[in-house]
Amino acid sequence: MKGSFNLSDWALRHQSFVWYLMFVALLMGVFSYMNLGREEDPSFTIKTMVIQTRWPGATQEETLRQVTDRIEKKLEELDALDYVKSYTRPASPRY
Repeated sequence: MKGSFNLSDWALRHQSFVWYLMFVALLMGVFSYMNLGREEDPSFTIKTMVIQTRWPGATQEETLRQVTDRIEKKLEELDALDYVKSYTRPASPRY
């Protein structure tokens, strides 16, 4: 056991060299942090489509059958479409 290497003893005898290695490691860490990529994740967009139609004088059922259903069927033919959400409501009276 007398001939084995003792790291603690070596570090105490070479303190200036240990401090130098710690300083170099610190500088390398700061340099690496400063050169780190800012945007690791690619940017992406969420595509949303809003379609608004008006049919003055038509009932809600007519608008649903003649406009909303037809637009939904055409949109469902698209490959990139995930889902469709539609609202059909009666026109508000204007005074």
